[in-house]
Amino acid sequence: MAHAEFDKIMIDLVDYAYEQTAFNNETLWMARFCLLDSIGCAIAASTDTDCSRLMRSAQFSRNPQGVPVMGTPLRLGPIEAAFQIGSMIRWLEFNDTWLAQEWGHPSDNLGAILAAAAWRSLSDSAQPEVSMAAVLNTMVRAYEIHGVLCLSNCFNALGIDHVVLVKVASAIAAAQIIGLSKDQALSALSNVIIDGHALRTYRHAPNAGTRKSWAAGDATARGLQFALFAQADEMGYPTALTAKRWGFDDAVLRGQSFNLTRDLSDFVINNILFKVPNPAEYHAQTAVEAAINLREKILASGYSPESIEYVRVETTRPAIQIIDKSGVLNNSADRDHCLQYMVAVGLQTGNLTIRDFHEPLACDPQLEALRHKITCTERPSFTESYYAPEKRAIPNALYIKCRGMTEEIAELIEYPLGHVRRREECFDALLTKFHLNLSDSPLRDRADRLADILTSDSAFDTMSVNEFLKLFSWH
Repeated sequence: MAHAEFDKIMIDLVDYAYEQTAFNNETLWMARFCLLDSIGCAIAASTDTDCSRLMRSAQFSRNPQGVPVMGTPLRLGPIEAAFQIGSMIRWLEFNDTWLAQEWGHPSDNLGAILAAAAWRSLSDSAQPEVSMAAVLNTMVRAYEIHGVLCLSNCFNALGIDHVVLVKVASAIAAAQIIGLSKDQALSALSNVIIDGHALRTYRHAPNAGTRKSWAAGDATARGLQFALFAQADEMGYPTALTAKRWGFDDAVLRGQSFNLTRDLSDFVINNILFKVPNPAEYHAQTAVEAAINLREKILASGYSPESIEYVRVETTRPAIQIIDKSGVLNNSADRDHCLQYMVAVGLQTGNLTIRDFHEPLACDPQLEALRHKITCTERPSFTESYYAPEKRAIPNALYIKCRGMTEEIAELIEYPLGHVRRREECFDALLTKFHLNLSDSPLRDRADRLADILTSDSAFDTMSVNEFLKLFSWH
């Protein structure tokens, strides 16, 4: 199909992805930290029991000449590698975040980007190997496409999971990095748009479960799959968005238009939200930080977490909708989307770690009793500051009363450590997080060198993607 026949927004997205303009050093430095953080999350997930059970199942066909999968000894075909890399990055609810009208995790797209880049180098010996500089360029553009689309397109209200935008960004990024023409990229993108899209039910009670940990891996792999179909000249669908009745706008968005509300540049990666130091769903990040601070105040005043009579949490409407949860928590995925559980852990232990979503702490009767003392309400001004473009705050306020106290003690935090307004504080914390994420893996003794390669090594840009991935895998 001719380029001009496609819906304009599809053309705009692909044109941006294929631009040749270079990003400045600050943007590329941020991309390096996003990559470092994402890989650390993936390595940590490689030691998680639930993740390992799925990722190492026999259904994945090994390919000795395939893509190296970080955190494992595996080499796989490109689609399976994208699934595994994307799923591992996302598994622990610890990778970077973007909150807007639609929330999401732009690093989810790294599954397709890394697998596609590696596969191109492995399957096309006539072309130079894809460099990490090219990976960073594609990464910035995938973040931008994903994040800017989040600003004005809301799927959650329709019951559709936000990973639809992972498919969109991954298909475009994969098409660009494997060297497809713009028309082929449009074919891939249009096939994503008409593809079936996941329901959100696996993120919410009573069905919250581990699919939310691999849904992004599934989406990024699907995006790459459509790019590979396009490479084989599979046809596209020019009015996939705007066709009356049967197009995406009418059939999925119920008459609304899939749209862009700002120019595409490097806005998203420079304003990305990191999760440091706790693997809490992002709307709970400041609540957990406040809980840890309040625990210190409680102990300093001669009280203990056991003496707590009640905890009131004032929060945002999205937090109420997503993570305000009572009743039985059935699994780790249920717990990491329960604000009360995460606050209780912070108050009881003074921290919140990946292991805290599992037994033995998950079945601790003292923690369970504390969880039931915690209630959540919306503070409208918090919701307003959450949605305000000039703020994008993630505020939580905790009010605690212990037996014997004459009045409540309180802690209010507007911006979590990983927020752009606290950016300078978070870089050292991200390096600490990276080392912790590698501490239980065979890579722990290489953590210093790997961190240096990612953040400061001048040879990084010219390193091939396969050489890079091999640094994070083992035999």
